This record gives sequence, C-alpha cells and structure tokens, in this order.
Amino acid sequence: MRVSEYALADEDASDLGRVSAPALAEDGLAFVGAGLPALAAPVIEALAHLRLDAERFDAACRLAERNGSSADEELIAAGLVDEATLARTLAGVLGLRFEPIRDDASLLRDARGAFDASERHAKTCDTAMRPRLYLAPRLDRLEGLAERLARAPELAATLRIATLSDIAAKRSAASAAERSTRARLSLAADHNRWSARDVLTPAQAAVAVLVLVALAHAWFAAPRHFWFAAHATASLCALSFTLFRLRVLVGTARAARPRRAPPPARRAEGPAPIYSVLVALHREAAMAEPLAALDWPRSRLEVFFVCEANDPETIMAVEQAIAGEPNFSVIATPRTNPTTKPKALNFALPLTRGDYVVLFDAEDRPDPGQLRAAHAAFEAAPASLACVQAPLVIRNAANGWLETLFALEYAVLFRAILPWLARHGLPLSLGGTSNHFRRAALVEAGGWDSHNVAEDADLGIRLSRLGYRIGTIASPTSEIAPSRFLDWRNQRTRWIKGWCQTWLVHMRDPGLACRQLGPRAFLTFQILFGGMIAASLMHVMFAGHLLTAAYAYLVRGEVYMSAGVLAAVDAVNIALAYAVFILTARLVASPSERPLLGRLWSLWFYWLIVSLAGLRAIGQLFHSPHMWEKTPHREPASGS
Repeated sequence: MRVSEYALADEDASDLGRVSAPALAEDGLAFVGAGLPALAAPVIEALAHLRLDAERFDAACRLAERNGSSADEELIAAGLVDEATLARTLAGVLGLRFEPIRDDASLLRDARGAFDASERHAKTCDTAMRPRLYLAPRLDRLEGLAERLARAPELAATLRIATLSDIAAKRSAASAAERSTRARLSLAADHNRWSARDVLTPAQAAVAVLVLVALAHAWFAAPRHFWFAAHATASLCALSFTLFRLRVLVGTARAARPRRAPPPARRAEGPAPIYSVLVALHREAAMAEPLAALDWPRSRLEVFFVCEANDPETIMAVEQAIAGEPNFSVIATPRTNPTTKPKALNFALPLTRGDYVVLFDAEDRPDPGQLRAAHAAFEAAPASLACVQAPLVIRNAANGWLETLFALEYAVLFRAILPWLARHGLPLSLGGTSNHFRRAALVEAGGWDSHNVAEDADLGIRLSRLGYRIGTIASPTSEIAPSRFLDWRNQRTRWIKGWCQTWLVHMRDPGLACRQLGPRAFLTFQILFGGMIAASLMHVMFAGHLLTAAYAYLVRGEVYMSAGVLAAVDAVNIALAYAVFILTARLVASPSERPLLGRLWSLWFYWLIVSLAGLRAIGQLFHSPHMWEKTPHREPASGS
C-alpha cells in the first residue's frame, strides 16, 4: 500500500505522505534533530539513518496515537520504510546484531505456555545450547532499551534484533504441530457433543434403528396407509418452511416501506482495533486488490491467505500477488484429515491478533466500507452481538440460467430471510463468507467444527445456544456463482449434507437445546433446518407423486381417494412455495437483477435438481460425511 493510497484520509495520514524525504548528507542527523528537540538521541539517530524528517515522524506519531498503534507500524504500513531496513537500522543504533532466527533454533516457551501472536520477542536455544533473545523493538521505545543496554552491556552477547515478521514466523512454526492437532480434532477434543465427527451418537443410532424397524413393520402391515402418513408428514414439513418464508415475505415488505435512510457508518472514537482477515483458498487465485482497498487503517489490518501446504502453485501465486503489502501474509496448512475449510481456519485462528475476525473467499470483492459498517454495528450493540453477516451478491448472475437462479436464491436469503431472523433475535445460518466475529466470542464458541462441511450454519446455531446474537449489515460482498452443473451439484450436496450434520448435532439433546435457545428459537431452528432439508428432498417426491397420480387417472382410469388428496396437497404446496419465492425475489431484487426475474418460470426445474443434490447428500452423509468437494470459482469474462 503506497502512501498516496493510504486508507485514512485525514490530516495526519496526509502529512505522512505529503512531506518529501530530503536526501540527507552527513549533516542529516543535525537536520532531523533540529526538528525534534523532545526526542531521545537513539530515536534521532535512527531517523537520520532511515532518511525520515521531523514532519513525517510527527505525522506517524499522531496517526499511531489515533489508531492505537506505534510510529514504526504506521511508517511500515505507509510504505515509507520496510520492516527489514527498520530492524537493521535499530540494531545499528543499539550496537546489536541484526540476524534472522535460525531454523535449527528451538523456541523456548514462556512460563505461561500460551501462544501469543502479538509478542515482539522470542527466546531461543540453538543446537550448541546457546540462548538467544530476539527482539523487534518499537522505534518510539528505543531510548529505554538503549539505557538498559548501557547499564548492562553484557546483555549484548545474547540479544539480537529481528523483524516482527521473523519472530511471528518462528512462533508460528513452533506451534504448528500443536495447532494442527487441535485444528484436526477441533470440537471433538474437548466438546465432542458439539462435534460432527460422529454422524450419530450411540443414542441417536439406537433411536434410528428403532424408528426404521417400526417404519418397516408399518410398511409391510399396511403399505397404503404407511405411504399416506409418510407423505403427509413430509408435506407438513415442507409446508412449514413455505409458511416461514411467507412470514419473512410479509415482514420484509413491511420493513421495505419508505423511511429515512440510516446515517452512514461513522468512524468510532478512540483507537482502531486490529481487524484480522482470513481468506481460505485451494488451487485458486487470490485477489489481493479488493482486500487492499478495504477502508481500515493499514497498521491495524492483517490479512492471512490460508493455503494447503501441498499446493505450492497457489502459495507461490499468492506470494507474488501480495508482494509489497506488509500486512498480507500466507499460512500453509498441513495436509491432514479432515481436509476441510474449517480445519484450515482453526489452524490459522491462533495466529491472528485482531479484536475482530472476518472471513472472505478467494474470489470475494467486499465493499470497501464493509469493515467500517461491521465495526459500527458491533460498537452500537452489546457484547452479546457475536457476529454480523454481510450480504452476498452474485456478480455473474447474467451469465447463464444456473447463475441467475443461484443469484436470485442468494437475494432472497441475504436480503430477506437472514435480516428478518436477525431483527427478531432468532438463530440463523451464517453464509460461508463475509462473517465478521468478535474474536473473543468466536474463541469461546470453540471456533469452527472441522468435521462439519457446513461449518457456517453450525457455528450460527452454536453461538445462539451460548447466548450470543447474530446481526446483519447492508455493506455487500460480490462473489461468483458456479457456472458448471457439476460444480453447482457438488456445492449444493455439501451444503445439504452439512445442514443434516448440523441438525443431528444440535438434536443430540433436544431438551437442552430447547432450554438454551428458548422455545421460539428452538422452533425456528426446526423449521429452518428441518424445513430446508425436507424442502430440498421432497420436491422430487412431490413431483413424482403428481406424475404417478396423473398417470393412474388419465391412462389406467384408477382413482384413489388418498392419492387424490395427497396430489392436491402437493399441488398446493408446490404452487405456494413458488409464489412465495417469486414474490420475495421480486421484492428484494436489485436493479441489475430485475431483468433476470423472467427466468423464474423455470424455478420448478431448479428445485428439482436441488432435490437430486439432496438425495446425493443423504448418501454421502453415511459413506463420506466429511468429504469436502471444493467449488472452483471461475471469474466471468470481462464486461459480463
């Protein structure tokens, strides 16, 4: 990030970039010192070697005070000095050696034994048992360290200066094995009742066997009555989800009445918190430019691209894309089972320093003001607001039929269903990207379930059970819909399989879940997840029954009262579901999406293939529950 692009468009940031750096000659020290009478000699000497004048350093100090950072962090973030040059200069001023931390040096853990990504020192011991203390000193605290060395010059034998990135990398490498184990097990290690590692608990398996035996007995004893009862139950589940959507439609229509526009998100007073951005990617290109455009102080932003260690092509491409961005880095995740996105996120989370954590996908283009909007939402709410979800908008919606239906589906979800749930304080299923978390709440909840392939949906319910709320904001993220059927099918299979995992996990103790959520929220959970699963599976059954009943009547002349009743119920169910979805889509569609509404006539076929993906998901749930079928995202052609 160059100074001319520096995110904070205020007086201090402008001063930091506006003043030209003079070419200091041998009298440069006197020039700098003349403008900074209050600074200690070591700081003045360092500034002279860095060729930084008084005005720039003063602007960096004011900006650091505003952001809650340090002057050296502001100078590095602005591109006025690189981290290695700064560390080498400080080492020269202090009379210490600047050197990278050796690979064969063992990191000595602090007495507290906790990993802290924000530490600016590292204690090591090499193979010859020689201790070393590596420091990344702050420029504005250089005087104290110089005085300490003057009083105890023998410390110079063990002290070394390193970059903060080098120290962080050493700490990361030292904790990699432990983080890998914890990420692999995640909730299964300490909170197995929350984990989807086992599809069914022994108690659930026993109940399932008893139910299957009872159903088989009913089928053989009275097949026609059994079919009627089973079909009616499925119809009721699907109808409950449709009626829920109808309630959302009415509530969204009321909320959409003209009213005074909300004021733009204001920058909160006081220091800016650190914001950590996690981007999980595998065999895909990283888009660094949209993340570099985020409106947040560069010194308080850290962006991690989380890649698989056995994907060197992606790692190399990302490193090239983020060259020159001091706050962007790559985390290589060990290749261990389960090979899921949540496992990679759990591996990376301990390396973050932020008070807030947000997830993006590789192809995402978040609105530049999204971090500001999320932070404003957190600041305006009590600490019980653990997460806010930004809406996802499909930018290749006009490219084809599949992309169009996917985009309208997203419009209904992110502009109607999720905001309605959030307004009423009800549990909601998070989207897989653009989730902004209070880090403390995320850690308390145990992070993501590495064994759940819809980790976002599960985490939303888990946060609600722990007493937290989830909100929504209007600042969008644009992303790409799958353009090939197989990619779409694999993604939808994973979603439905994950919804099943989530429902089974949170129904291991229905009584406890009801007490934690409350009766109203518990019922919403049943409708939201049970209804989604039923609706995705039953469309094939409804369509098949209608065709079978029509064939029996028109071709064979057979009329069964029960079949006619079920056919009528199915017809009403399907017609009502179509009508509610279409009306909601028309209500929330953006101007660019309105021309695409005409394609909704084929919604019946889209929901039919959703059902086929649902049947595939049920099969995978029992033979490969943790298989993660990665969805490749192909950037639409220019101009589309």
